[in-house]
Parts: sequence; structure tokens; C-alpha cells
Amino acid sequence: MHSYWQSTPPEQVKAGILADWCDALEDWKQEQVVWALRKWRNENPNKRPNPGHVLILMKEARGKKIAAQLPKQSPETEKKRISGERAAEILAEAGFNVKKFGQ
Repeated sequence: MHSYWQSTPPEQVKAGILADWCDALEDWKQEQVVWALRKWRNENPNKRPNPGHVLILMKEARGKKIAAQLPKQSPETEKKRISGERAAEILAEAGFNVKKFGQ
């Protein structure tokens, strides 16, 4: 990270910056952080990263991985979905007092 600074900050400032990074990234594996830092550097060569940038990249990657593992819904399942109006009708038929939004 030293190359991102135009001038070297005082040791207390540098320690504070590193502590902030460590706190923000403590729940992630080193390999994940290194991957995200490299990705940021390659996609944004003229910008300094901050912990938020690194977290966004890792969370997006994790989300995509989890989404890829979810079972795909079949067209039959899609057809079984009902509209909000039909859901209100079903609840009303069951004896529930249903108020529509804004009424």
C-alpha cells in the first residue's frame, strides 16, 4: 500500500490506517482480500482503494457464488406465483381483513 501514498504519513497515522483496514477486513480470509485488492488495482489503476472498495468486491463475488449454487426454478414454479391482488382475495376468502396499501 505504500505506493498509494504520495508522501509517507507519520507512523501514528499509518498505524491508524492499517488498524482501520484490519478491523474492516478481519472476517475475510487473506486470499480473498488479496484477490479483491488485485482486482481493484487492475480495474482502477488510478484510484486508491479503501476497505469499502475491497469489501464490495468480496461481497459481490460471494453473492454470485451463492446465487450460482441456488436451485433454478422451473417454468412450472414460475406459473404458480400469484399476483398481489389474488393473494388479497385468498386472504379475504379465509376471513382476514385485508387493507390495500394507501386505503
